[in-house]
Amino acid sequence: KRRARRGGGGEAPCSGLGPGPGPAAMEPGSQASPEVEVCLFHAMLGHKPVGVNRHFHMICIRDKFSQNIGRQISSKVIWDHLSTMYDMQALHESEILPFPNSEKNFILPEEIIQEVKEGLQGHHSLLLEAVFCYPPNWYPKDSTGKTSKSR
Repeated sequence: KRRARRGGGGEAPCSGLGPGPGPAAMEPGSQASPEVEVCLFHAMLGHKPVGVNRHFHMICIRDKFSQNIGRQISSKVIWDHLSTMYDMQALHESEILPFPNSEKNFILPEEIIQEVKEGLQGHHSLLLEAVFCYPPNWYPKDSTGKTSKSR
């Protein structure tokens, strides 16, 4: 692993920035400083914001980047900035899926649909009974221990 040249030693690569650069440094229309872009690239180490897990990687990038520059930056600001530098859609589409993902047309058999509908109707009546009726242990018991209201 390489160490940051600036400041020497084990110092974080963006620790010398202080609270100065903020969200405005990465807004569209404004030029991000080289230091801010270096911080972004350091935050991206080990995280590729493309492919099926791109949003999870972006959360990691956003958290590291925000921590490095000392301000909260939204994922949208980072996505927008990366889109000015790369064709993110093309990169996403070129990413190889880690699992087979072939599409097939599927129609659920009608008998299963009917069973589900009938089952839902039965559950609906149970739900109404549970909501509008007291459970058996809420009714007073007689001397034999049976509830005075039978179900």
